[in-house]
Amino acid sequence: MMTLNQITRAVLLRPLMYLPFLFLTFCQEGNEEIVQITNEVITKDSETVFLMKSAITDVPDAGQCLEYKYPVSFYVYYPQSKTIETIVNNSDEELVEFFEQLNNVDQMSIDFPFVLLSLNDEETIITDLVGLQKTLKVAIEACSGSSNFDFCDDNNKKVNICHNGNTLCVSVDAIQAHLDHGDTQGSCN
Repeated sequence: MMTLNQITRAVLLRPLMYLPFLFLTFCQEGNEEIVQITNEVITKDSETVFLMKSAITDVPDAGQCLEYKYPVSFYVYYPQSKTIETIVNNSDEELVEFFEQLNNVDQMSIDFPFVLLSLNDEETIITDLVGLQKTLKVAIEACSGSSNFDFCDDNNKKVNICHNGNTLCVSVDAIQAHLDHGDTQGSCN
C-alpha cells in the first residue's frame, strides 16, 4: 500500500518521467527507435541489476552482503505498451521477483536516493546510478573476502579505512564513500 507521500510523488513525477524518453527517441525514415544516451536508464540485463541482486544474495561463509532500506522504487517504461509505471518493492524477495518479471526491452530508472544499511543500521545514502554501481562493486568485493581489504571483523562485513590519520572500522556499504572523500583502504600504520 502506498503512503500519501508516495502517491503525491508518483502523481507529480509521472509526467516528468516521459521527458527522458521523449529526448531518447528519434525518428529515422518513419521508424521510431529508442536510443539510450543516459546512464540513468537501466534494463533487466544491466550491470546495476546484476550488482543489486548479487548484494542481497548469500555469499558463502559471509551470508548476505548488504541490506537495502525499503521501500525501493523504480520508474519502469514498458515499450511494448508505451506505458510508464511506478513499482515499489518492500523486501529483497519482491525486488528479485520484480527484476525477474521484466522483459529484456523494459527500461527503468531508480527513484533515488537509494539507502544501504550497515550491520548496526547506519545509513549510506546513494544519490545517483554511478555512485550506486561503485558502492555495490566495492561492497561485493569486500564481502567475498578479497585480499584487497584489511578486515576488522570475522565475517567480511567491516574493513579498516585510514581517515585523516585515524584507522576506522567501517561497514562494507561505506567503503566507497570514504574512498571518494580521499580516505585510503587499510589501517593508517
